Amino acid sequence: MNFKEQKQRIIESGYKHVSLYRGNDRICAWNLAGRIDAKLDEIETRLHNNPPGAYVIKARNSTSEKNPDLFPVITGPEITAEKQTTQIVYKEPASDKLLENQQILNLTVQVKQLEMENKYLKEQIADLENEIAEIETAAAVNLAEQTPQPNLLESAKEFLGGLMEFGAPLLDQHFALKKQQLEIERMKLAKRQGFAPKPAENDKNVQIRIIGEWVETFKDQPEIYEALHNISAQSESVEKYLQLLNEFSPELYEQLSVKI
Repeated sequence: MNFKEQKQRIIESGYKHVSLYRGNDRICAWNLAGRIDAKLDEIETRLHNNPPGAYVIKARNSTSEKNPDLFPVITGPEITAEKQTTQIVYKEPASDKLLENQQILNLTVQVKQLEMENKYLKEQIADLENEIAEIETAAAVNLAEQTPQPNLLESAKEFLGGLMEFGAPLLDQHFALKKQQLEIERMKLAKRQGFAPKPAENDKNVQIRIIGEWVETFKDQPEIYEALHNISAQSESVEKYLQLLNEFSPELYEQLSVKI
């Protein structure tokens, strides 16, 4: 459909937030509450100025919705039925090796999709922060004019604080574990074919850098910070460091293992 038809459907359905995507690239960010008309005008302008192609308008009723509704928009000349041709492709039966290569590729794609989904969810958290900032500004302006509702702002701030304190770390841990599982599966398939691709995070220099950055996060805990440096001084390799760390604290070992 074209933009005008989809715009009419969005308005008639009463959506409150919209954004524009082309594939996985976001062209227009989500609008703030009460500003959907201005955002639709912006989307129309961006569609006019961007190259022709397939776009998607995502619509939702609140910032908490995880699965927005999709409204495809095609710009540029449309392909008529007369111009479309059916092409028959003859394929030979796929070999086991080809199928395994395809599985490795699929797992790699899944890892990238997880990274993109993680990035998208973090953007949603940032949008929530912006909306809370607007609520605080509006409350400060209206404070001298009327008596504010005492618990609305506090509840919103408490919700966002809890989300940032517990939600974001759990989200990172979930995606890290999922990525690790996919990487292990991909290596198993590759090993059956006689080669083992080198994982991106298996480089020793990268692992040493990750360990150093992780140790620095304990600066405000002097006892743990000093113990970690002592373990480092006794370790001639990453494997030795992990062994001594596990003996010192299995909990810290598990925390670092997820990162490397």
